[in-house]
Amino acid sequence: MKQAVFVSRDEAQFNELEQMLGRHGIKIKWCATGKELLSLITDTPKGQWIDLVIMEEELPDMNAKALVEAVTTQSPMTNCAITGTMDKKQFHDLYEGYGVLIQLSVQPDQEDARIWKTN
Repeated sequence: MKQAVFVSRDEAQFNELEQMLGRHGIKIKWCATGKELLSLITDTPKGQWIDLVIMEEELPDMNAKALVEAVTTQSPMTNCAITGTMDKKQFHDLYEGYGVLIQLSVQPDQEDARIWKTN
């Protein structure tokens, strides 16, 4: 079973994405901080991994770039998406080479959820 983790202080932020992913049989977990996510990755049994992490741009304990760097180091098979408001060039320049799939709107909606159906 595929797994996705939302990293956010506000569970309502990802409500529509959570519903859509759940309908497709993806197991959802929640973390409130980057440190909590990194502990979850460390505790994931060998041979398993978290398929997707969707995170806020700014977390209580670190920013998204620092968390993406740590996730990529600990779990290279994990894909990441980040919510934010950067323009496309700025986002690309900041995250190029880190394997970040996409920048989502700060409050992802059904349009953002449809992206995952096609990928």
